Amino acid sequence: MQNPSRRKFIQLSSAAGAFLVVGCVPAAENSSKVVATVGSAIKGLDLNQFISIGSDNSITLFNHRPEMGQGTYASIPMILAEELEVDINNIHVKQAEASRDLYGSQMVVGSRSIQTEFEKLRTMGAAAREVLTQAAANQWNISIDDCTATNGTVVNTNGDVLTYGDLVEEAIKLDAPENPRLKKPADFKIIGTSVARKDIPLKTNGEAKFGIDLTTPGMLHASVERSPVFLGTVVDFDASETLNIAGVKHVFKTSRQVYGRTREGVAVLADNYWAATQGRKLLKVNWDTKDLESISGQTVMTDSYEMAKKDGDELFGKGNAKKAITNASNVIEAAYETPYQAHVPMEPMNAMVSIRKDGAEFWGSTQNPNGIKSFIAKTYELPEESVKINYTFMGGGFGRRSMTDVVEEAADLSAQAGAPVKVVWTREDDLTQGPFRACSLNICKAVLNDAGKINALEHKIVAQEIRNQTGDNMTAGRQLMGGITTDYLIQNLSVKGVLRKRHVPISYWRAVYHSTNPFAHESFIDELAHKANKDPLTFRLDMLDHPRYRRVLTEIAKVTDWYSPRAAGTGKGVAIVERSGAHFAMVVEVAKKDNLVVPTKITTVLDLGICINPDTVRAQTEGSIVMGLGAVYAGLTLKNGAMTEQNFDTYPILKINQCPEIETIILESEAPPDGAGESGLPTVAPALANAIFDLTGKRIRKLPIDMAAIF
Repeated sequence: MQNPSRRKFIQLSSAAGAFLVVGCVPAAENSSKVVATVGSAIKGLDLNQFISIGSDNSITLFNHRPEMGQGTYASIPMILAEELEVDINNIHVKQAEASRDLYGSQMVVGSRSIQTEFEKLRTMGAAAREVLTQAAANQWNISIDDCTATNGTVVNTNGDVLTYGDLVEEAIKLDAPENPRLKKPADFKIIGTSVARKDIPLKTNGEAKFGIDLTTPGMLHASVERSPVFLGTVVDFDASETLNIAGVKHVFKTSRQVYGRTREGVAVLADNYWAATQGRKLLKVNWDTKDLESISGQTVMTDSYEMAKKDGDELFGKGNAKKAITNASNVIEAAYETPYQAHVPMEPMNAMVSIRKDGAEFWGSTQNPNGIKSFIAKTYELPEESVKINYTFMGGGFGRRSMTDVVEEAADLSAQAGAPVKVVWTREDDLTQGPFRACSLNICKAVLNDAGKINALEHKIVAQEIRNQTGDNMTAGRQLMGGITTDYLIQNLSVKGVLRKRHVPISYWRAVYHSTNPFAHESFIDELAHKANKDPLTFRLDMLDHPRYRRVLTEIAKVTDWYSPRAAGTGKGVAIVERSGAHFAMVVEVAKKDNLVVPTKITTVLDLGICINPDTVRAQTEGSIVMGLGAVYAGLTLKNGAMTEQNFDTYPILKINQCPEIETIILESEAPPDGAGESGLPTVAPALANAIFDLTGKRIRKLPIDMAAIF
């Protein structure tokens, strides 16, 4: 395991003179214990997360999670400040290096940052508070019970005050408690308040750096031509005209791996980006497309319907849904289709890499700094400590930046050119090359009993699986069933998967399969409610004893005035989902305007445990809803083996005038915090589809929705 050097700590710390370091050391698998030490004794300690408190009263938190807009830059210091009893504005946040040995996983996916760091950060803050309080008690020669930590100081019953900086010299002689006393949620003063994010000013005044902003001396710019037909390989290429462009230095063949499949391209390297892109336009490349032009969205969906006839692999089951459905005389059935979707982060995909014999360096925006470090070290046979990872703020990720494929291109080209290389994807590259959110077909069948309750329900998903895109294993994995609510009190319930492997690359997209499956499942639950002549929200409540689902449904019924008669020309739809531990209910309200169905308001009620920063959660929920609504209005079209959409003119994102009023209600809770980065997105499509039915009586079973074609 790599040991942090004393010099590195001193460089990273803003402390002057002596400083107290409180952090975690590995204790057992997936666990850690708190230790405290001093700058001169740091060498040899494997601190995997830490803070430092200086004798000059400086407090530095080394944040080991990348910030991509999810708000950890504020939320993580808030957790620490709460237990440490300091003003959050006095905590200086520094981005830690990429090191799996030191920090464990630093990947940011699945809304896990707060979930995984909450208890560790609280424990670190509380341990630092207690050791400083004990130091004050020792200095005053009184009991620790007569001392109170508050606002970066320790006060005794006589009114004497010592700052944390005053206490560092004494505190470094003490051992930090491994199990410090944590605050009760009722005593929180910072957690649960809307604290302004420290990264917002940086991102508005131009000070923040994103991967696309970075340069390094001697760097070459690269633009890569790739086969428009997925899996196309280079037969040969003519770069004679390209090499005549001023500034163009090299033309190389390159490749990257996408979930086990090689994607080839021809790269133009130049001393400026304009020359690289202009040279790329003059390339003449012959591609072997392997006759994949015969594949289209229609052939994919035809294949999906054919495969849906198979029994499939059971991903979840209780009772015997197959038997109950087979023996029933009146089976209700519906099919739901969702398209491929692009990630389209506003910051285009990019990576800058320098490969040398004695080491390597990466610069860029990434959700996966550990993965990049390991990839470069393994590929170029370098020790990981000789690979430096410089990661920045991200201009959007949505799962796309969890991959290393763009880095692979930059590293390969750097090794060939003998210089640092920066690869920047165009928007056309992004939309045509992917990887994408998987398209899917969902077949739902059910039987209602005489009382109008669901006796049996089978939900079958036909789709590609991210973790299993190549090879002979055709067994569907549980990943495919994400977002399907299995907490409904249905005696016979089965979720099945039929795995399909296609030439179109797919990857993690915000909320993953929670972004597709709930459209089918919650729409179908709504259909069954109407078949049973029952109110859709009440129908759900009657099938749930899960306290958190019942809580969000009951609250949303109240705040949206669900049970009141609808105004003429309006409709409401409801849906529920659990994602990353958070439970949420959504009501979408629609109205008929100028012969169009228009969403007028979207309300979401969240139960996500302890809410660290309500303002951040609301922002994340609003962003999720906007992205989810955009995915309802647009989708990618597969034709002749390739995606036809090239840019935002044919793949539009949601416009300001299309966005309805959004209200987010966060329920109070003392449960551990759940993930909030994707809350809202999974319920948009089903709640909107259900609202359209409420208004028009027409069922929406295919996305994207052509709102102009409903009437």
